[in-house]
Amino acid sequence: MPDTVESPTDLLRGSGLRATPARRAVIEVLRTKHKHMTVSEVIDALDSKDSKFDQSTIYRVLSDLGGVGLVAESRLSPGDTVFEWISQSNHHHLQCTACGRTLPLDDELVQDFISRVHERHGFHVNATHLVLSGIEHDCPVE
Repeated sequence: MPDTVESPTDLLRGSGLRATPARRAVIEVLRTKHKHMTVSEVIDALDSKDSKFDQSTIYRVLSDLGGVGLVAESRLSPGDTVFEWISQSNHHHLQCTACGRTLPLDDELVQDFISRVHERHGFHVNATHLVLSGIEHDCPVE
């Protein structure tokens, strides 16, 4: 069943986590926003829905969700840690270090790279969320 149909409770239980109110609320926010969010943005979105949780609870929830592959944590620029709903699927980005723009990176390309690493080095790469940084060819800042 696709994750857009599954309830937060079903997703959590299917991942081996208890369906606490904070976990269900964070899942709803991340699934509906469809973007990278800082902890502050998650808290603000929860507050706007009258769901109030302290910052340490939200950090713990995001860590728990990341541990079971439902949320990806990225450092897209120095000092900015962001979280994104991925629901156990492969999800990759290209991050321009000059302008900060984030572009999707094709999973097929990443899987080809992973296969080549395995063939050449005998190493099994576990990459469900990959962020490659560099400078975009047509970067408006450069």
